[in-house]
Amino acid sequence: MDEVLANVYITKENGEKEKFNFEIVKESLRNAGADESLVDDVIKRIENRIHDELTTAELKMMIIMVLRRINSEVAQKYTANHS
Repeated sequence: MDEVLANVYITKENGEKEKFNFEIVKESLRNAGADESLVDDVIKRIENRIHDELTTAELKMMIIMVLRRINSEVAQKYTANHS
């Protein structure tokens, strides 16, 4: 999967494109209180849905939907951090 994602760019809210980086997603989840097990679980659930030109808004919504199903407390913190 890493080879595929090496050429994936995400579109930021300001229209700029940035190379997709799972480490940024992981750090964001940790900042919302996710432990490593939860971080890994979320990554596994979204990794096949990452595609070129995905927007940051779409990515955030994807993560929030996954978190709401598995840990509502972290979902609330993640949502608050990304409002």
